[in-house]
Amino acid sequence: MSAICIQNGEVVLPDRSLPGGTVVFADGRIAYAGKAKKTPRGAAEVDAGGGYVTPGLIDVHIHGAGLVGWETCTAEGLEQFDAMLLAHGIVQFVPAMMADESVIRRVASLLESASCADRVPGFYVEGPFVNLDKRGGIQTRYVRPVDIAYLRKLQQIAGGRLRMMTFAPELDGAEQLPAAMRELGILPCVGHSLASASQAADVCGRRQVCCTHLYNAMSGLDHRQPGLAAFGLNQRRVYVELNPDGTHVAPDLLQITHRAKPADRIILISDAVAPAGAKPGEYEYMNRKVRSSAQGVYYVDGGTLVGSSILLNEGLRRFLRFTGAPVHEAMRMASLNPANWLGLGRSTGSLEPGKSADLAIFSRDFSKVHEVFWRGVRRTRAVCGCPTSAGLPGRS
Repeated sequence: MSAICIQNGEVVLPDRSLPGGTVVFADGRIAYAGKAKKTPRGAAEVDAGGGYVTPGLIDVHIHGAGLVGWETCTAEGLEQFDAMLLAHGIVQFVPAMMADESVIRRVASLLESASCADRVPGFYVEGPFVNLDKRGGIQTRYVRPVDIAYLRKLQQIAGGRLRMMTFAPELDGAEQLPAAMRELGILPCVGHSLASASQAADVCGRRQVCCTHLYNAMSGLDHRQPGLAAFGLNQRRVYVELNPDGTHVAPDLLQITHRAKPADRIILISDAVAPAGAKPGEYEYMNRKVRSSAQGVYYVDGGTLVGSSILLNEGLRRFLRFTGAPVHEAMRMASLNPANWLGLGRSTGSLEPGKSADLAIFSRDFSKVHEVFWRGVRRTRAVCGCPTSAGLPGRS
């Protein structure tokens, strides 16, 4: 495979960004990423047009997009979903779902022959060992007491693909879960919970864990009774997922999180549902009518927030707008941090020599994607637009 050299873009590295930088890759690996240098002889040159040259995005929490949801997904739908994510600069994704055995089995079967299987590090199951009073969108029938045998059954149904799981630390027997999950290759996440900060600390110990969609469906930041959100913010080793759409977490809280939590422990997620990426309007989702807008997806018959309507590149764009974070910090929250959490950070997630050439070229506001490469192979030249940000709260 001949070398490719990207010129005339701002190269986003883990610790800084370099206007007018250069990236060179060959045989699927990055050979150089840094200050401007001449295009090597024989290399094909790509003009970034002044845009950002970044690692490909990694979304570890996504329930659907492009009118495709995991509950009814087909082989054709998975290909459609994958094409939409690539067109938005997202090169890896973790399908998120409830502990519905039929859905887990369905998606596991689809991935046996799907072309995108190598870009799916595993599944994310929210539950079943969560608090009913904080179940959020999780249906009651997919919530149950802690049961290690059932945990093993779910991993068996998933064909070993179950990679992340949310549990509530306050449940009876929850102290068994982190170790049991790790033995099965599952990364433990805490959420959908009323646990206090101290309960979470006791159960998780010194193990590395992640907080599922920080602030949402969990006990919060009460000044006398700190909850799970305080545990996530205050524990240096703990990763936190953060939904940056400006609806699930208010911009003020996005700012506080950016200031309080080390930049290498925040993971930006979409938490998108099936209407994400589609035009605003009314759709059928989970056998109910929903309305999708720039602010999110809501049930028509009650106005309850269902999930996000945007994909991760738009979430990155909003996070930059709401917090004023440096672009390299926000970018690592959507690439290197999720790669590190998934145990993939030595091979992907950043523009560093020797790593896989998984990268994207974005417009200056991250609303359009000009090029996407996976393992050095061009995957799309589609130029995509993102849902409008009209009506969103501004920076405060």
